[in-house]
Amino acid sequence: MNRTRSAFGDPGRIAPSVEKEWRDDFIVELRLLSAPGHQIGDELMTVETHVAESGEPAAQAFGEAKPYAREIAEATGATGRGGSIGPATIAGNGLGLLGMFATVHAVTHWLEGGPAGVTTGELVGLGVILLLVSTLLFTRTLRVIVEHPRLALLLPALFIGVFVGIFALLSDPLFTVPTVPLGVAGALLLLAGIAVNWLDLRVDASEIIAPGEVPSGQRRGRLLAALAMPLMTVLLLTQVWVMHALTS
Repeated sequence: MNRTRSAFGDPGRIAPSVEKEWRDDFIVELRLLSAPGHQIGDELMTVETHVAESGEPAAQAFGEAKPYAREIAEATGATGRGGSIGPATIAGNGLGLLGMFATVHAVTHWLEGGPAGVTTGELVGLGVILLLVSTLLFTRTLRVIVEHPRLALLLPALFIGVFVGIFALLSDPLFTVPTVPLGVAGALLLLAGIAVNWLDLRVDASEIIAPGEVPSGQRRGRLLAALAMPLMTVLLLTQVWVMHALTS
């Protein structure tokens, strides 16, 4: 059978007869329990076969999606190994964050014609951001975000308020750094982040595939994920340049 797959894979093509809400809950729960993509695809195909042949809804045949997913994960030994975000993913994005902040900071002060001043608030804020990113290693954090989407939507606004307060209260400069070395360091950190994210995603087995299918490699998805921080950096640099041009 010739199937078309999107860059990130589409579980709907494997189980089109299964209700989307049940299917999504089933997949998310298996993701949180670290089930690999090919196993998720196998289980989806099992559910799809039964639902398509019997006409019976998945919830009626297999029960609620999350408990059923936990039964499968426990039976296959996937449960208890944490979420799908690993240390390499955190490290790659952490390097990208550091590179983005360093590059934007350097260019901002270079346009102003002086060295880059570093305040206590900026160092504390950066440490808080890296700490928050690191918490994504914990399955409980991922589960809270997935199961409480409204809370997840409010968190960015809360964090922005906290960071603005930190920067305003701890605004005393600690030291200055030449802009060119800081910008070069930022660019190198961005490149290191791209390399780590690319290598991490090359070994990622998260693509959901049906039995007998070969992983597509998700090249487009991998490329976008690896370039996320550099693209955000370019966007921020464009904003900095426009603001400088308008105010100078």
